[in-house]
Amino acid sequence: MLANLLKFYDHYPTVLFSLKNTSRSAFAPDLLEELDFHGERQREIFEFAQVFQIDEQAELMLRNLSFQMQEDGLDSMFSSVRLPFPAMLLTIPEPATGLWPAALITQDQDNLYTQVFHANKEGLLPNLLVFKSQRASVEVLHSPTLKLANAIGDEITEEAAIKQEKTLCFDFLSIAVGMSILFEHKAMLEKEEVPAFPRAERRRAQKSGRTLPNKSIVKVKLGELGKRQVQASQESALSDEKSKSMRRAHWVQGHFMRNRAGGISWRNPHVRGAGPVIEQERHVSFDGE
Repeated sequence: MLANLLKFYDHYPTVLFSLKNTSRSAFAPDLLEELDFHGERQREIFEFAQVFQIDEQAELMLRNLSFQMQEDGLDSMFSSVRLPFPAMLLTIPEPATGLWPAALITQDQDNLYTQVFHANKEGLLPNLLVFKSQRASVEVLHSPTLKLANAIGDEITEEAAIKQEKTLCFDFLSIAVGMSILFEHKAMLEKEEVPAFPRAERRRAQKSGRTLPNKSIVKVKLGELGKRQVQASQESALSDEKSKSMRRAHWVQGHFMRNRAGGISWRNPHVRGAGPVIEQERHVSFDGE
């Protein structure tokens, strides 16, 4: 995904003119200036953003926690959480079919900016909107890509763009916030830092006249407590309240909660009930969308 984004913004906005069979001369100077600045700025951000590659099981757990945070109204407190990096690119496993989403989240003091991108075999679909979050308020900003689309005559309304991007943007923002908090709790998530581009790929890029940044990717997977969290969520889905109170010792899901300082805290999964925990073999399945 990172290579796709860098390549796209290397040639932005020319790549869009080519796709629409038009040229720079067809547009107003102020729009062209905005497009050029946007392309340069996006490229700069991607070069210093920390890339996180979240594996399938970690994504499942983080999505479930993301949904719960939004259900509990904790999304109004996201801007109070300090992300580990000022810019984070979140990627998830590429699906076998359909669009492959990723999100860029940047933080400037108490403001969070979220953009979502999609890739497929044909190339990259850039974001149309940027969602600016500050506590309970959300401001919708138009990207220059949307302005260009409307100047060409595509007539994409803000409402249509919001319908396309908002839910996914806030899912990724919740994942980024939850992941940042869980990194501070031992054994919930494990991280492994690896080079973003293999040496052979860097050499190929240099021969073609492109320079790839010297970056690393942080691979994210479940730690031991993270696995217990998934186990507890599966057992909870299969048990009613009465059986929960009567059954043997078992793992209980951890959860996010408001703290007295006005921020978000995490309580680890833990054992509840009498007797020893009897381990059972369980298989996790992932249904494709």
